[in-house]
Amino acid sequence: MKKPSAEKDSDEYRHRRERNNLAVKKSRQRSKQKAVDTQQRVNELKEENERLEAKIKLLSKELSVLKDLFLEHAHNLADGGPASRDGDSANGQ
Repeated sequence: MKKPSAEKDSDEYRHRRERNNLAVKKSRQRSKQKAVDTQQRVNELKEENERLEAKIKLLSKELSVLKDLFLEHAHNLADGGPASRDGDSANGQ
C-alpha cells in the first residue's frame, strides 16, 4: 500500500510547509502593520480633536463677548443711550 503524498519526509510536504510558513509570516506582518497604521491614525485623530476642541473654546469665548457687546448696545438704544445722542448731534442739536 502506498503512503500518502503528504508524508513528513517528502519534498512535496516540505515545500507545502515552507509555502504555508511564508504565508503565515506575511499574514502576521500585515496584521502588525495594520495595527501600527491604526494606532497612528488614532493618534492623528486625537490631536485633531484636541485642536478642534481648543477652537470651539476660543469661538465660544468670542461668541460670548460679541453677545455681551450686542446686548449692551441694544440696551443703550432702548434707554436712549449714546447711539440716539449721535443721531441728535447730526440734526444740529
